[in-house]
Amino acid sequence: MTAGQVKGVGSLHVPLIPSVVGMAGEEYTGVPRVSGDVPDVVVVDGRAQAYSGNVHEELKVVLVSGSGFSVRRRGTTFRAGPGQLVALHADDAHSGAPDDPGSARWLIMCVSPSLIAEVTPPEAVRFGDPVIQDSTLARRFRAVHGALYVPSEPAGSSEPAGSALRRETGVLDLVSLLARHSYEEERGRVTAGRVPGIVREYLRENLARNVTLDELSVVAGLSKYRLVRACTAWFGLAPHKLHLRLRLDRARELLRRGTGIAEVAYATGFHDQSHLTRVFARTYGATPAVYQSTYRGTAWTGWAPG
Repeated sequence: MTAGQVKGVGSLHVPLIPSVVGMAGEEYTGVPRVSGDVPDVVVVDGRAQAYSGNVHEELKVVLVSGSGFSVRRRGTTFRAGPGQLVALHADDAHSGAPDDPGSARWLIMCVSPSLIAEVTPPEAVRFGDPVIQDSTLARRFRAVHGALYVPSEPAGSSEPAGSALRRETGVLDLVSLLARHSYEEERGRVTAGRVPGIVREYLRENLARNVTLDELSVVAGLSKYRLVRACTAWFGLAPHKLHLRLRLDRARELLRRGTGIAEVAYATGFHDQSHLTRVFARTYGATPAVYQSTYRGTAWTGWAPG
């Protein structure tokens, strides 16, 4: 498949920046694209919007132009100037907003853990400060993003137009450079990340159930107190909030597929359709019915919500 709108990307979670509906009840306006020869990367070029409570499993790199950008994570707000990179690692809840939504645009690159693993353990690519003040790296990001979004033959190049080698090598080099910016203390959390990963998968497999801390502690092999601390430290969310987030993500996927709202509520553990509607509208600024009428038929298959 050549670069174009994403329909299915293996295990890659198609852009979750924003994975929520924007402040006005809209999702990103840019069309997600994937190159057939680099299927573990999705790129977006569109209007930047505010989002909240985002959690994802892939590395997302964002460059905002035309405005500054703020990211809030774990109670701290980080500021990025126009043209600076923001690197958002996996499994860490965060919110973001452009200073001037009217003029802000963003380039987004979503890199799957499987591709990162070609360079370094995915759990090691974590950032204490998500804002990367490196203009050279920002230029490299633009070049790699552009090659993936609109593959073309650079002037004077001896390689064929849309070279798969050039695109994939560019992504791997970019991941390597980004990994150098991740803090050593963050890399030390690789082992610690295994427990939250186990918890996340268990919650995802039990979306419709009222999971208890007792059973989670057995699955994770930790006391309830240590379990809550481990999940909050890793995701920025307590287990119950993570479970709700996974349920809402699954609900969005089903709504896009055209599943009836009452059935969606049942499948994702809400009491009934009205309960789902209240929580969904409070979280995303749009009811499930409005969301489905807008995005029905645009669901992506082959990936699990996250």
